[in-house]
Amino acid sequence: MDHPTFIGILASIYKPNTYVELGLYEGETLRLVQPHANRIHGIDMNINNYLEQLKGFTNVKVYTCKTDEFFETFNESIDMAFIDADHCLESVQKDFENVLKHLSPNGVIILHDTDPIEDKLINPCYCGDSYKIVPILEKRDDINIITIPLSGPGLSIVTKKNSTRTLLRHAVSLISPS
Repeated sequence: MDHPTFIGILASIYKPNTYVELGLYEGETLRLVQPHANRIHGIDMNINNYLEQLKGFTNVKVYTCKTDEFFETFNESIDMAFIDADHCLESVQKDFENVLKHLSPNGVIILHDTDPIEDKLINPCYCGDSYKIVPILEKRDDINIITIPLSGPGLSIVTKKNSTRTLLRHAVSLISPS
């Protein structure tokens, strides 16, 4: 299964109110998420005919800028985000932290290029060194992360530590009168 299809399926489950995608390429992933999200913000430094077509959806806003520039004025809560912009570790870390600051309690972050299947993918034009973020994130105690070997580049899925359904269900039972 390719990553756009997988992310589209996740969106059909999560039904995000606000979806943010960093790095659009031709907008394939965004198109599959679009029917399931209320508001979509797509960010890419380059515009092309495919991305121009996305502007036709009433729930989609496409921004042509650097991801840091987008986050300078963005002030919404994010329910689902896909990070696939600049593939260097430093940029992925910045993008991750920017998204995490806005992530809703039950939100999800999806990172692309985190488990390249072969060395030829470790190239700035493909995965770059973005895969190096996985061991960094695995050391954190404020998030959950799982990396899956989906297609050649792989994906990682991140949620906040306290957002598991079991924990949320348990927390509700602790405060609800019996």
